[in-house]
Amino acid sequence: MSDHSIYRANQELRETNSTFMDFIKFLRDFVILLIIVLLVRSFIVTPFRISGSSMEASYHDGEYILIDKFSYLNFDTQFDNFITGASEKTFIEKGAELFKKIPIHIGDPKRGDVVVITPHVDPTKPYYIKRIVGMPGDTIRFENGKVSIKKPKSESFIELSEDYLSVINEGQTNLPSSVTEKEFKIPQGFYWVMGDNRLNSADSRSCFHDCFREGATHFAARKDIIGRVLLDFGHFDLFDGEFSLNPLKIPKLGTLKWLRQPRFFDTPRNAEYPELK
Repeated sequence: MSDHSIYRANQELRETNSTFMDFIKFLRDFVILLIIVLLVRSFIVTPFRISGSSMEASYHDGEYILIDKFSYLNFDTQFDNFITGASEKTFIEKGAELFKKIPIHIGDPKRGDVVVITPHVDPTKPYYIKRIVGMPGDTIRFENGKVSIKKPKSESFIELSEDYLSVINEGQTNLPSSVTEKEFKIPQGFYWVMGDNRLNSADSRSCFHDCFREGATHFAARKDIIGRVLLDFGHFDLFDGEFSLNPLKIPKLGTLKWLRQPRFFDTPRNAEYPELK
């Protein structure tokens, strides 16, 4: 083999090795990026799209929001949904139990926060957006369309001033006819949540769906509260019409059309109740 042939063979080998190393580096960067995205979505922020009108007129159907998970980060409850309690633990379950022992507790939900929860009542609709009204240890009472709270160690009920309710929902916080109780003591580790659209919201009042089903409860568990609303990106549409001669009616990309303008931080994502202080 001539020197020229040897040189060309070595050159091709170097190019092959270089291509292979470029692929390995790309794969490494992709895996690192994927891990970062998963960590951010799991523990810091995650996007959601509102489905339904239960938070009208504070939040609207179709709006895109960003949920702050970090403010509620608590490793003691973060991994409960991964643990089944079976005698033979899977690798994921063992990892979840290990993470639960890490003493990380950033904060807990506050009264007035608008949150995303998983009440586990409808597999086709796993996420609900509601507002926290009752805290652990509170007793909440419903009377004449109004809400009153008796805090722990308090002797009397105080009627809430809910300025975030629309005019049509003022004085309309009623219980379903099937619910006979008027007062509810909220257990530790649980919250009472309701939609701002009191006339059309499946929430704690109705056990999120039906109080007669097995396992029904009025309360949202701490571990089922994913996070609080941080940003509102409005409701936009990138699709404009359909392709012509298109029997499948596949939408085509068009210009950005705002159905609702983004409000970012300028939303009633939390509320104060000075009468309770």
